Amino acid sequence: MSYTITPEHLAAIAGHATPLMAGLAEWLNITCPGYEIDTPQEFCHFLAQACHETDHFRTLREYASGSAYEGRVDLGNRNPGDGVRFRGRGIFQTTGRANYLQLGIKKGNRDFFINNPELLEQPELSVWSACEYWKTRGLNDIANQSDSAVLSKKYKGQVLSVTPVEFISLSINGGYNGMEERKGFYAKAKRILV
Repeated sequence: MSYTITPEHLAAIAGHATPLMAGLAEWLNITCPGYEIDTPQEFCHFLAQACHETDHFRTLREYASGSAYEGRVDLGNRNPGDGVRFRGRGIFQTTGRANYLQLGIKKGNRDFFINNPELLEQPELSVWSACEYWKTRGLNDIANQSDSAVLSKKYKGQVLSVTPVEFISLSINGGYNGMEERKGFYAKAKRILV
């Protein structure tokens, strides 16, 4: 049986309620179990990342314009305007033409998000895209490690010794942006959900 996430859980983790929480909780409960994200421990990690990426569940679209991503070939942004068009969206802030394309392929229509990038701002697809990302990177296995586990994570050519929350944060963000806040949300989620 799956664990149920409520809007109250999200509000407690974020420190306040937002209009997005009811829709997100609904789709977390519908979508996450299909990706085997269904225990309190797994949700602690998943929601800690989502809380940071969405500015405490306030937005499903990156505040920045996306112009900083122009020409970022590593994100598949090869065409003028791709940075702005494919800026971060969803609870994990999917960014870049290549990632939008991959999600369309997963949906069975390669251009689904290429033609309609704003669809990732809908709670249903926002949660689904994060579940896809989580699954393809094997993050449930990391989420189920003991908090005191020391894991190896390759980052910028070096193998680092990291905790599970650091491993997941590096996987979601690709760097150390917001690391302390992510750890704080994880600790709060553990008090609330476990």
